[in-house]
Amino acid sequence: MRPSTLKKQQKIIDVATKLFFEQGYSETSLDQIIDLCGGSKQTLYSYFGCKRGILIQVITRCTEEIGNVFQFDTDSDSSLSEQLTQFGYEYLKALCSQPIIDMYRIIVAEARRDRELVDIFLSRGPHCFYDRLSEFLQSQAQQGKIVIEDPALTSSQLMGLLRGNHFQDVVLGIDIPSDEEMRQYSVQAVRCFLRGHETKV
Repeated sequence: MRPSTLKKQQKIIDVATKLFFEQGYSETSLDQIIDLCGGSKQTLYSYFGCKRGILIQVITRCTEEIGNVFQFDTDSDSSLSEQLTQFGYEYLKALCSQPIIDMYRIIVAEARRDRELVDIFLSRGPHCFYDRLSEFLQSQAQQGKIVIEDPALTSSQLMGLLRGNHFQDVVLGIDIPSDEEMRQYSVQAVRCFLRGHETKV
């Protein structure tokens, strides 16, 4: 793909993301996107197929950004507690960021009429993230740093513990917690998690 084409596509995604998040997906028209980007509907159709195709690219970008948090170093010199605490803070911070909240609200709004869109979001987002965390926890169990029976279930429980009520509250319009609050919460959540999976002495 030519750099100029890629640049045009990225601009369309940028503009569409802003409009979708500010006024909603259903309320945004292709004409509005074109007014801000230039070009024509034919160009949009050739790049993305339809408005839904643009939304899928927006979802892909957002999930890739939060996916950067799920990068683990199985050979790190840091303790498991330190690694999980830092991960927990970064995960909670990303989860409560405005772009992720806006994307989640769109997914919920579209869920009834577009089940496939939900499946795309889950496969590129949460399900993929669970797998990465599961693999990391399993590697730590193999090194004797933690005791777990079901890595997939354990990763789901850890992520639920880290989310707490914060994500739900932010989605419903309550203020985003401060960095210090998220750091302290991550410390406490990881401490609680590890107590339930201590290695046998």
